[in-house]
Amino acid sequence: MEPEVINELDTRLGDYLQYRMPSLRNIRISNVTRSTGGASRSQWFFDAHWEGAGDIANELILRTGECTCFRDEEASLEREFRIYRQLKDSPVPVPDNYWYEDEPKWLGLPFVIRERRQGSTRMDELSLDEQFDLASQLIEILAAQHEMDWRAKGFAFLGEPPDKDHCAEHLVDQWYRVIRREQLEPTPLLTTAARWLKQRSPTHVDRICLCQGQVGPGQVLFHDGQIVGSLDWESAFLGDPMADIAYFSFMLRPILGDRIDSLLDHYSDITGLPIREENIRFYEVFNSFWVAAICFAARNRVETGEMSKLQTAYVGISIPHSFLTRIAGHLSGR
Repeated sequence: MEPEVINELDTRLGDYLQYRMPSLRNIRISNVTRSTGGASRSQWFFDAHWEGAGDIANELILRTGECTCFRDEEASLEREFRIYRQLKDSPVPVPDNYWYEDEPKWLGLPFVIRERRQGSTRMDELSLDEQFDLASQLIEILAAQHEMDWRAKGFAFLGEPPDKDHCAEHLVDQWYRVIRREQLEPTPLLTTAARWLKQRSPTHVDRICLCQGQVGPGQVLFHDGQIVGSLDWESAFLGDPMADIAYFSFMLRPILGDRIDSLLDHYSDITGLPIREENIRFYEVFNSFWVAAICFAARNRVETGEMSKLQTAYVGISIPHSFLTRIAGHLSGR
């Protein structure tokens, strides 16, 4: 957002809420604070008070279309808003997303007004047993998500793969197109990785389901030992449930060790789906490939002057190295 818009955020947000809820009186905006978490979109926390009967929360989030790494072709703010709206009243706990707005007169860019729930995303500040309890809740949410009838819930707009045995190939093609579009110079390692992934794409896929894409610490909001919000849905897709299981395992196994296996067994008991280790190994490589793609997009934005945020430079320049190293290790069999 432009500096003058930021300086007037309290007034502009008050005017917007008045527009959306014309029956309310004396709307007051306070405690406007920029969120320091997350690396994808700019967010601002604020409180709203009014006279009259409002049907939204008083503690709110402004989430803007200003994005560090994703482009609208892959993960627009409107797409993300639709995902959250479709998840409302589902087994997946998500904060209410009230309005998506793309009229530039309000803030100069698209934005969403969302409920702000109390809680923390810092699982690393908990004991191992507390982290295991949250991981147990998360695997049950994930199981319910993967069993959800995504067609009935209206998720077909995410793009269904041609069939379940081509889920992985469909995903690789999508993100390799991003890499080719965003790379500033040839990257032989990622070209080789794309070929490696396509040659090893899993063909034993038990079902197509709604996948979050990012599952683990940092993606859940918890309060008093309970998960109260599932976050970070911008990269959701329809595909192989083992893609989410791979991310879940990758994020939590270094913390919980072999205790993670009991959670995967519990997932299988709930869903009736086998844990396909070959698929998981594939998605472990793919996840690094995916991160490289979005980092390349961030780097491109810095190099071309499209964005000058220090955070964008960090995502685009500092983060990719470790993931490229991880890809090279997988390809060489290390």
